[in-house]
Formats: sequence, structure tokens, C-alpha cells
Amino acid sequence: MLIYLRLGWRNLWLHPWRSALTSVALAIGIAALIFLTALNEGWMQQVKGNFALTLTGHVQIHARGFEQSHRLADSIRHPDAVIDYLRKQAGVMEVAQRLRVSGLASSAEGNGGAYIYGVEPEVERRLSRLAEMLSAGAWLSPRGGHELLLGDGLADRLHVALGDKVVLMASMRNGEIASEVFWVRGLLHSGVLDIDDSMAIVPLGMAQHWLGMGEGVTDIVLRARDAEAVPALVRHLRQHLDPGTWEVLSWSDIDPMAQQWADFADAYTWVVLLIVILVVLAEVLNTMLMGLHERVREFGLMAALGVRARQLFVMVLWETVLLVLFGGTIGLLLGGALVWWYGLVGIDLSRFAVAFSFMYMEPVIHPALTVESCARILGAALCGALVAGVLPAWRAARLEPVEALREW
Repeated sequence: MLIYLRLGWRNLWLHPWRSALTSVALAIGIAALIFLTALNEGWMQQVKGNFALTLTGHVQIHARGFEQSHRLADSIRHPDAVIDYLRKQAGVMEVAQRLRVSGLASSAEGNGGAYIYGVEPEVERRLSRLAEMLSAGAWLSPRGGHELLLGDGLADRLHVALGDKVVLMASMRNGEIASEVFWVRGLLHSGVLDIDDSMAIVPLGMAQHWLGMGEGVTDIVLRARDAEAVPALVRHLRQHLDPGTWEVLSWSDIDPMAQQWADFADAYTWVVLLIVILVVLAEVLNTMLMGLHERVREFGLMAALGVRARQLFVMVLWETVLLVLFGGTIGLLLGGALVWWYGLVGIDLSRFAVAFSFMYMEPVIHPALTVESCARILGAALCGALVAGVLPAWRAARLEPVEALREW
């Protein structure tokens, strides 16, 4: 094996410019693909994290049937026992209660439909990113009261500002309509239409009192310690909570569109790998076939001296692998350096901030490179090298010594 390696390395540099140009092309291509893969990974980490922590949480637990009906009659009447159980789970970072209902918001100058959320002010700050979206005013105070946060689009439709009065109306558990007066304490801007154009947030205790819910809530929302462990956490909770009483949903179950984005990112990764293989095939195959044409007499002489066809095949194949390893290593170092630098400073795409916020992305993207991504790309490059090297190696192994020695 050592002899094959030494011969392969020596033979590559019999034509240094050609081998160098092929290595540089491979390095640039692999570096670019590593950077694009890291950019895609950083983008998806932002999308998953921001989507889950903007509103839905990593996991939601409802009373059986609530996700389909969205009626307060299907709410959780006594949540304390299950909340105590959830807080003891190792993978759970935070547990929050919410009360949500569709209703109507009205002011002296306008009205509009609203998604009304009753939240625990201090717990919600630790669980979600809603408090970070304040564009004016302040977050709900711990003492609660008749305080209200509105999406800025809904506030514009109602023609209200900080300190103005807004009346919220919603259906109670028994179907009767109840109304309550609130004063605007803060305005939210997220770039997400569901939040900006229709969200109204009030303290949980006030919402429960207003709608006659007692201790009842509609959602128990979890923030996991590790976002990647959410599927395992969901499976664990489904096994230990009575499925006839509870429904346990992950963030991807609640909104399949976010999962489709993740699936698209995975598909993009495989497209990148296919590109790697095609690039390696095109560049390496061309180089090795040219080398084979120039070294016909050399291979003929080796065969005449007793080198077996299998040994010629392996030698040429090793040359291909060494060429790709050399270019791939340089590409990995170059791509890794780019990812490291832009991972620190980020790529500022603020001019597209509106579109990015709609997709739960931040205007500054930080590429993220994983060991798995590097292994995939280098593995794909080596697979391409092996495929590209088979044809030249096969031709070298099948040369007839007498005919090969006649070549000039």
C-alpha cells in the first residue's frame, strides 16, 4: 500500500501545472459548496429556532380535541398536576400556560378580528421571543391588570396608540359573549402577519377572570433545552400522558409549513452533494484520461516487466483518490476559514429584512458548519473520485504490453 501511495503521488506531479490546476478547481468548488452548505445550515437553525420560540414553543400540550375545535369548552380545566410533571422532565427548560381565543378588538375609531392570548408575563419572557418584538411601550407588568399588547398592524387598523382604550370581545366557555376594557401598554412588530395584524396579548389572570375560566387554560407550552431533542421529548410525553385526555404536538405538527422548509433544506443538501460528485467526475476524469494517454508506453513497460493488471488498476485508482484528497483538503481548509469568519461577523442582508422576518429569519445570517456536513461533502468527493478513476484504471489494466510499447 505504501508503494502505491508513493507511486501515485509521484505520478500526479509528473505534470505539475495540470495537477495543480485540477487541485485548485477542486478546492474552489469544494470550498464554495462547504460555505453554501454552512449558510443553509445557519439559515435553517434560525428558521427552526425563531419559528418555535416566536409563538408556538417547541412543544404544546392541549386537552384532547382542542387543536381541531379551538373552543374554550375543550380547554384544560386543572393544569397544575400536569405542569408539575412537565417541570420535572430533564429535557424541559421552561413551562408556560396560555389562554387563547379568537375575538374582536374595537376602539372609538375602528374594529378588527384578533387572536387573543392570555400569558404569564414573566414566564412568557423566558419562553418566547415576544418580549423582544416590542416596537413601542413596555412588556406586561408582573401584577397584570387591564394591560394590553397589540400587533402594530392591528393598532393601526384600530387607530390607537399607547395608553388608548381598547375593548376586547370573545366567546366564553358556555358560548356567551363577554367583553372587557384594556389599555394599550405596548406595540409589537415582528414582520409576521399573524402577529402584527391580529395579535392581542393580555395577562393570563385577567383573561381567565374575564372569560370565566377559573384556573383553566388552552395551552401548556414547553421550551426544550435542546431543540434537536424535541422529537424524543414528544415521543416520551406521548407515552406517559393519557392519549385519551391529552394531545402532545411538536412545533412542526402545529405548522407543517415550517417542517416543509426544513425538508427543503435537506433536499438542498442532497443537491449540493450531487453537484460535488458531478464536479469531481468532470474535472478528475478529464485529468486522468489525459494522463493515461501520455503514459501508455509507461504502463506497457510496467506490464512487460511483470506488473499485473490488478496492480496497475489499483495504482491509477490511488492517483485519482490522492488528487481529490489533496484538492479536497485545501477546499475544506478554505471553506472552513470562510465559515469561521462569517460565522463571527455574519452576513448582513438587512435590505431584505421584511421578507426575512416573514420567514422567521434574522437580517444577519451566521453560517454554521457541522462535522456531518463536512463528512458528507468529502465523502461525496471521494465517491466521485472512485467513479471517475475506474475508467482510466480499467483502460490502463487492459493495455497490451506489445501495443503499448509501440506508442510514442
